[in-house]
Amino acid sequence: MKSKYDKWLSHEMKMWQENGLIDAETATKINSYYLNKERHGSIHLGAILGVLGFILIGLGIVLILAKNWDFFPRGVKVLISLLPFLTGSFAGMIILKRRIEGWILEAISIFTTIGILTAIVMSGQIYHIITDEWLLFLIACLLSLPLIYLYDSLLTLGAYLILASMCLFMSDLTILWVRFGFSIILIGLCVPYAMKHYRKDKLSLITGWNQAFIATSGMVFILSLAETGAVLRELYLIYFILLMGIDKILYQHESFPRVRILSILGHIGFYITLFICTFKEFWYYFYLSEVGWQYEGIIIVFWLAALLTAIWPVLRKCDFDKKDILYLLAAAIVIVFRWTGLLDTDASVIITILFNIIFIILSLMMVREGIVGSNMGHMNIGLLLLTALIIARFFDSEFSFLVKGIVFILCGTIFLLTNLYLIKRRIREADHV
Repeated sequence: MKSKYDKWLSHEMKMWQENGLIDAETATKINSYYLNKERHGSIHLGAILGVLGFILIGLGIVLILAKNWDFFPRGVKVLISLLPFLTGSFAGMIILKRRIEGWILEAISIFTTIGILTAIVMSGQIYHIITDEWLLFLIACLLSLPLIYLYDSLLTLGAYLILASMCLFMSDLTILWVRFGFSIILIGLCVPYAMKHYRKDKLSLITGWNQAFIATSGMVFILSLAETGAVLRELYLIYFILLMGIDKILYQHESFPRVRILSILGHIGFYITLFICTFKEFWYYFYLSEVGWQYEGIIIVFWLAALLTAIWPVLRKCDFDKKDILYLLAAAIVIVFRWTGLLDTDASVIITILFNIIFIILSLMMVREGIVGSNMGHMNIGLLLLTALIIARFFDSEFSFLVKGIVFILCGTIFLLTNLYLIKRRIREADHV
């Protein structure tokens, strides 16, 4: 059944043909393109429903067997524990041989992954194997990795990263560099899969999901470093800068921000973190424990990587975004304050003022870019950031309600006037076309 958007497109293309804007062959190609996109979207929905169906069936079987588990001999228990994995593997071989694609392949892949985890856990229980939980998740994680490439499965990639995250959170690796390197390796093992889809179609939905999974797992892996006593303020700032930089390298000649997942996650994460950094209370120093020197080394590695991605457009003779300088400056300020021993309660006022200034400059730059480029969304985002900062500072202060009310009215007036100006400007530009 066609959606209202498909009906609208069909009607418009019919009008375009009647007016001689496109020929019949072009109309057929456009129809085929959007039909393939619609099928691709339904496949992913079917994959989710198919996986849920397989999981529910598996859980039902496990619950039935669990009722009489103690009465089974050991050999039968081992066979039962391997049954989900063997069933998934056998079904997968049939599907690959017949070259069946779509949600069935995704469902079988994720079912086999669950079968691997089930077999490891139940076998350990049967033979009373006592080991650390994180090693079990690591084994399941590494055994599920080949399934990502074998079945070309997006959902298995998500399962792999979830298992890797659980492994890191449960691990007893106290040396920060070891935990950090371990995280890089686990992410790096699935990067070739994401790059394969990127080279195939950098603007496809599956490419965006791959980037979203990997970028999100990176944030989770950084959070796992907190288990060693590390403070993550600078590291998150630099990580989000790094995401924006990688996006510019991958999409330096593209202008489709809605599918540039790394750019979206990087900007949202950076500005939220930067906004939090404008509060004085956030900078009250708390102890970094004995991992301080290790943490500072990791920060330098991240910062240099972010610097390289920022100057990459210059090396490739592409457009350079001046905001990148402020992004890197914000992270560098924290690094310098920490290294010089100034990151304490007494110096929190200074660093708070600096971050407020950087936030204001970035907001104004975004407003200016929106006005110059006639981009109302860009301009309004800049105004929203500026307004949020003003509201936060007024609630921090002890100004009277009268002063606060006047400032809010001024902010609202600025919103209306700038949008009105941009609308009139667009109308004038349209009249001159």
